[in-house]
Amino acid sequence: MDSTNRLAALRRRLVAEDIPAMIVTGVTNIRYMTGFENVIDDGINAACLVSADQAVFYTDHRYSGAAEAAADGTPWSVRVQKESLYSVLCADAKLAGIEQVTVESAVSYGRFKFISDEFSGAVRPTDSLIEELRQVKESGELERVAAAAALTDRAFDHILGFISAGKSERDVALELEFFMRKNGSDGVAFDFIVAGGPNSAHPHATVSDRILEPGDFLTMDIGSRVDSYRSDMTRTVVVGRASDRHRELYAAVLASNEAGIAAVRGGRPGVEIDAVSRDVLVKAGLGEYFTHSIGHGVGLDIHELPFMSQRSHDAVRTGTIVTIEPGVYIEGFGGVRIEDLMAVEEGGCRLLSHSPKQLIEL
Repeated sequence: MDSTNRLAALRRRLVAEDIPAMIVTGVTNIRYMTGFENVIDDGINAACLVSADQAVFYTDHRYSGAAEAAADGTPWSVRVQKESLYSVLCADAKLAGIEQVTVESAVSYGRFKFISDEFSGAVRPTDSLIEELRQVKESGELERVAAAAALTDRAFDHILGFISAGKSERDVALELEFFMRKNGSDGVAFDFIVAGGPNSAHPHATVSDRILEPGDFLTMDIGSRVDSYRSDMTRTVVVGRASDRHRELYAAVLASNEAGIAAVRGGRPGVEIDAVSRDVLVKAGLGEYFTHSIGHGVGLDIHELPFMSQRSHDAVRTGTIVTIEPGVYIEGFGGVRIEDLMAVEEGGCRLLSHSPKQLIEL
């Protein structure tokens, strides 16, 4: 992807905040700022130096060829170091006359201290500066998230023919992952949640060897990854026949999900969207069983700005991609979560998740 506009946006922020130069250390932010394709993995040794007249990507020889090819024709130059990456970066910055730098707050303490020593303490940490730029998605980013969401829909459709009593949570999780990878996913968007029966009462249950039984709720929080961009969707089904209690809980969560989606629009505070969706469950007498926030942004990371919760300070901006994911979790019985992914637009939102949401019995 073209990084020219991203660099320009970052430089405007640096000028506005009187920052002479910034060292970018987070892998996702490096991937975003450079726009390099098929170069940056989660274990890369890399950093970026950005100032008014520099955009330098530092890495080691393992990534040099791919990085130099990706940088060709872009505003980025590549510096391959043989010794300490941060020693070379700091030396280059000082040689360019830079006397003060800003560093992402997520950098390790050891690296922060080294940079601080190199610049005699003239170092400022910054929090979420690039993450804020990443909120509003370019058309190419939206296309990739939409492709990941479409693949997740296909995986859900596939798994409906696989689920049955006698299968384990792990069986279902593996089948989902295999289907996604076989059909074009770079990998999974996150560690799947596949939780049956009483395990579904735990919002972030880990996949276990528990065998699915008739009468279980089965909650599946899943997502694929296409060209580094992620999707996120949750559906809950019933193994066997649904009871009246199953139907009551499911209907309440579905109503909450639909109310939350209807409340999403560009410029609306996240705390208001959370309140609209949450109020449905409160009025149904289930408010105490909804124990997390209503949604979050999605893109290169599975959890990005904006966040929508009872304590949110974020407004949902037009052009962001967000989730709406109410849930009810009753210990000893089970839980329901229904999560959709959507692109935020001026007058509302456009759904990217299209899997059915009626109660499914398998």
